Amino acid sequence: MAAIKVLIVEDSILVADVLKDTLESDKRVRVVGVAANGQQAIEMLPALAPDLVTMDVWMPIMDGFETVEWIMANRPTPILVITSSKLKEDVQLSLRMLAAGALDVIEKPILSNENQWKRSQAELISKVRLLSSVKVITHVRGKLSGKPEIPAKVSPKPADTPRSPWQNPAQSALPSSVPARPPLPAPGQLAHFFPTQPYFRAIAIASSTGGPTALLHLLQKLPANFPCPIFVVQHISMGFTQGLVDWLQREVKLKVKMGQHNQLPEPGEIVIAPDGLNMLLAANHRILTLPDNDRANILCPNADSLMFSLAGVYGSRAVGIVLTGMGSDGAKGLKSMHEAGGYTIAQDEASSLIYGMPKVAAETGAAREVLPLEAIAGRLIELLQQPETLDAWSRGKD
Repeated sequence: MAAIKVLIVEDSILVADVLKDTLESDKRVRVVGVAANGQQAIEMLPALAPDLVTMDVWMPIMDGFETVEWIMANRPTPILVITSSKLKEDVQLSLRMLAAGALDVIEKPILSNENQWKRSQAELISKVRLLSSVKVITHVRGKLSGKPEIPAKVSPKPADTPRSPWQNPAQSALPSSVPARPPLPAPGQLAHFFPTQPYFRAIAIASSTGGPTALLHLLQKLPANFPCPIFVVQHISMGFTQGLVDWLQREVKLKVKMGQHNQLPEPGEIVIAPDGLNMLLAANHRILTLPDNDRANILCPNADSLMFSLAGVYGSRAVGIVLTGMGSDGAKGLKSMHEAGGYTIAQDEASSLIYGMPKVAAETGAAREVLPLEAIAGRLIELLQQPETLDAWSRGKD
């Protein structure tokens, strides 16, 4: 098997050396070049043809965002963003880099203690091995006008950003117990008018690798008067969740917040599961944020826990969605929502960055529909336009 070729883009010589040593500790990875800034990286791409690029955020000459935008428009290549800190400016630019086409973001390996160091190294190698095989597409919005010349814009670092490199701041049949619904119209055909009492009362979304961008595309299409709360479990590196909340809040019409213990969610509110805690819904409809005591769960927060709780609280009145991501988190929870009579959706393979979680959901019969990402928001709008009193297929279920 050919080694995975990696180009490191990093302006700190020390950090670049550590990244190189870490990656090449895995015999399946070979670092083919190191660039000190984005412009140099672009110049090296044709000759090196890397399988993946690791990308710093703040660099002289050409920063990470500009570089990702250029690469994804002109020479699409898998990109992993590696940031040196979790300062607000760093996290926000990292998330903009994901929107421009980068695949994922992690913090640089930190030397705080031996266990943390080993975990950081293992995470970096795992991400590189996974993402190097992703088939990326061209992002047209980054196309440069005229000839695709390399921009020479200087992007200074924020004045208050410390520069220490180690700072650590397929659709399935419904079960026989659930009556079949009448067919729904194609997504996007109905106006954004919602009944005072819609049938569906809550939505749960699971997403992982590729999820921040998928969430952005989905949530941006929902109107400001969307009538029920949306609960989200997004797998992302520890410390980046608040940045994700802030980023989405600037980009979508609905209110976005971090889930808090005993919080009573409001209609039209997007609630993101916090770092390191599972988010569930109690019988009184209040949010619970709890540590994960199930040693079988590798991920915390995990989407299965959220969806199990919604199936128990709302039964047929909840909608579950599994978006792009590796692994199987969300599939069991979606199955429980399906069996409770809820409406369940999995993202299709063509629009998924990583067709892992939604594939399992589809293949196990957990998904009522398998839809492209572009159609999911439209389907949600239509589902919420069904009034409680007119939903004949579900009468008598609660």
